[in-house]
Amino acid sequence: MGRKTVYNENLTKNWENVSKENKRLVKDFIQYCKSNDKSPQTIFQYEEWLKVFFSWNYEENDDKFFIQLKKRDFVYYFGWLRDLGMSANRIASLKSVLSSLSSEIELLYEDMYPNFHNQLRGLEPIHISTVREKTVLSTEQINNILSGLVEKKEYQVACYLALLCSSGSRKSEMLQMKPEFFVEDREVFNGYMYCTPSIRSKGRGKQGKIIKKYVIKESFLPFFKLWMEEREKLGIDCPMLFVTKKDGKYVAANISTANSFAAKISKLFNIEYYNHSSRHYFCTMLRNMDLPDDVIVQIFSWSDASMLKIYDDTPAEEKMGKFFASFLNKE
Repeated sequence: MGRKTVYNENLTKNWENVSKENKRLVKDFIQYCKSNDKSPQTIFQYEEWLKVFFSWNYEENDDKFFIQLKKRDFVYYFGWLRDLGMSANRIASLKSVLSSLSSEIELLYEDMYPNFHNQLRGLEPIHISTVREKTVLSTEQINNILSGLVEKKEYQVACYLALLCSSGSRKSEMLQMKPEFFVEDREVFNGYMYCTPSIRSKGRGKQGKIIKKYVIKESFLPFFKLWMEEREKLGIDCPMLFVTKKDGKYVAANISTANSFAAKISKLFNIEYYNHSSRHYFCTMLRNMDLPDDVIVQIFSWSDASMLKIYDDTPAEEKMGKFFASFLNKE
């Protein structure tokens, strides 16, 4: 089994204690990112990563002012991350946002800190590599997991997984789903799929890429119904399909909620499950249905067919077998 995912849980617990000076640098950097039209999710991720660093700086490094930090301080930080079991890829991301913060200070604060230089530039690069074995899910596995979730009355998680596997959606797209998207008026292709209204997908800028999502009705509807029944029993009136409880009220789910769903599936069924594996599953399923490449590209709203090579997990032997079976039948 590949590396377990390490999340930010408990790594930002000291953020409230961080000095006002360091918090101000983070606040100004976030405003700088907004002015450059970074996407809300990117900005959120940058802020969380900076909170991790400054919480460490408070706890382990005497809450030093960022402007006064030296190369060795960052070396100690990256070593601390290594001790937590973080991958080189993750550490490289955390290093990148610190370098971006440093560059922003050089650019906008040259009058206040004329002697400040980006200390990250002088450090040896962090070499990234594949750290997680791909989790390839079969239809039998998905069905067993969904049945198990229903048996445990985890109706929301079952609905979430069913929708992922029936649409190949990203986490950010899943969090925009509403119950009203899955009604008869939204059915297309003779009722085989639902087509959602336009939602925001991954893309440059605040608006990102605006797309519609296609959802296979048959594999999703049973678990959608179970979750809607449960929502009614719990008196949930939140307009979003997936929710979390905050201060005694049900509110829209967030990225942390989605991560908790994945963690729960991993724990309950002893697999390394991550949301993106369902995106691979959906693409592989469409390929095995022998849909033309251009149709799959349209379903995913990709710009071209190059992504198919990444997301199709059909074993090479199976592809070859299909080809030769088709070839021999023509003779």
